[in-house]
Amino acid sequence: MNHPWKLLAQSSLWRFSRRAAIAFLGVVTLLAPAFFPTATAVPQASTIATLAKIREAWVQDLRTKQLEPILKLYTPDAVFFQPSGERIIGSAALRTLFQNVMATFHSDLILHSQTLETSGDLAYDSGDFQETLTTIATGTKITSKGSYIIIFKYQSDGGWRIVQHAWTGTPPPGA
Repeated sequence: MNHPWKLLAQSSLWRFSRRAAIAFLGVVTLLAPAFFPTATAVPQASTIATLAKIREAWVQDLRTKQLEPILKLYTPDAVFFQPSGERIIGSAALRTLFQNVMATFHSDLILHSQTLETSGDLAYDSGDFQETLTTIATGTKITSKGSYIIIFKYQSDGGWRIVQHAWTGTPPPGA
C-alpha cells in the first residue's frame, strides 16, 4: 500500500510546488534589499575608515605640498568648487589650482567631518573647516572658515576617488 506522502512526492503537483517555492525564495532574496534598505545601507566600517584616511591624506598632502599624491585622489574629470562658486574641472585645471596654492601659501587646514556615509559606489564626507593660510612671500596670515563636502566614487580599480569637492563660506581676501 502506498503512503499518501509518497504519492504526493511522486506527483507532478509536488514537483511544481517545489519549483514554485524555490522560485519564490529566489525572488524574495533578490527583492529584500528594496523592502529592507537598512540591511544594505549600513556602510562597512572598513569603507568608512578608508574614506576618512583619504580625507586625512588630502589634508596632509596640502599641508606638506605634495602635488602628485593630492592629484591622485581625484578622478580625471573631477570638479572642485571654490567658495566663490568657480568650477575647476579636470586634472589639468586641478594641477594648476594646487600648484598655485602650494607656491603661494602654507596651509594649516583642519577639517571637522560631520557626516561620512556611503551608498553603493558613491560616498560623501561633509563637515566644517578652519584654515590659516600664510602667504609665503610676506608672511601675512589669512584666516577662513566654512563648510566642505567631498563626494567620492568607487572606481573599477578598487579604490575610492574624489569626483566633486566643494567649499562654502567667504573666501579669504587674496585667495
